[in-house]
Amino acid sequence: MKALFFLYEGYVDWEISPLSYMLSVSDIDIDTVALTDEVTHQGKFKIKPDLTIEACDPSGYDILIIPGGDPAPLDKDERLLDFIRKFDEQGKYIAAICGAPTFLAAAGILRERKYSTSIGGIEYLHYFDERFKSEADVTVCENLITAEGNAYVEFGIAVGKAMKIFKDREDELETVLYFKNQLRG
Repeated sequence: MKALFFLYEGYVDWEISPLSYMLSVSDIDIDTVALTDEVTHQGKFKIKPDLTIEACDPSGYDILIIPGGDPAPLDKDERLLDFIRKFDEQGKYIAAICGAPTFLAAAGILRERKYSTSIGGIEYLHYFDERFKSEADVTVCENLITAEGNAYVEFGIAVGKAMKIFKDREDELETVLYFKNQLRG
């Protein structure tokens, strides 16, 4: 299986750190994609993605993962929105956390699907249909996995379950305890 992380200027790196670690120690191949040759994440590290969006074929991946961050100005970037639509049209998983579900809404793929998000602010409300906002921290609805930003461990677990990286329920629970620092004897 193959995972693709979309990285962009100012993305929130820690919201995907547990997930990227979980995938990296499993049999999942990971690539990164961006609109530019280099981005700087919230922690101020400069990152050189593997691919630019123009050079990336969604059919080669099983999941698109989008970290949170400020959606502007990418919420209006048709290259990104079309890219997201292609994943959805192919029925592939799309996972978005914190502010990133705004991209899914702007692309028109949330439709009448339940979703979770941390995004607030009047400038983004027109993208969302509040009737479908979930009360859960993480929501899995069809091929979409969305989450509030503070649920990054749970988000990672939900994506891991979708990608079938856990041997069994015990393996899944042990992973949660590890990331919640509760494995001390």
